[in-house]
Amino acid sequence: MSRRTSLLGARTDVVSTVVEEGVGWFRTKPVSRELHYLEWTIDGVPLRQVVAWPEGQVASEVTPIQNASADRMYEADYLRAVLGEPVARDWTVMPDGRVPLLVCSADFDLGCRALTAEVAVDGDRVEWRDLAWQCDDEPLDLAGQGMPIITVAFERKQYDDVVRPLLAAAVNA
Repeated sequence: MSRRTSLLGARTDVVSTVVEEGVGWFRTKPVSRELHYLEWTIDGVPLRQVVAWPEGQVASEVTPIQNASADRMYEADYLRAVLGEPVARDWTVMPDGRVPLLVCSADFDLGCRALTAEVAVDGDRVEWRDLAWQCDDEPLDLAGQGMPIITVAFERKQYDDVVRPLLAAAVNA
């Protein structure tokens, strides 16, 4: 019996973030900035909504895909990790090997908080197993998540058809 597969997609999204901007020698003020990027979708639903907390709160974390704040080499490594391929920089993935799917919108630091998954590529199937929040300096705590832990499966060809062109664009940028 085969298990249900979902459709992976990517769509443009915008998140507003507040940053401190200098307004003199010793003063700063909070300024709202819009951050444009590509967000993963699962069956047409943005990943940030798929993993919303039970009260409906949606995370502010983003992807580095087509994100003007992200370094292109980091974006390429991120996409390689999402494909289950080796990465050039070990700080692209968690120390336990889990792949970050959503990262801090301010600096992409895995120490802030990231939505991670075990990416398993097996034949004609890709799974994001046990989606959960974690920081790189703490072991994963599935029991303390405060939200249901889910696994999402994709048909590999459809998955590759979405992710590989994004990787090619990041490499050639």
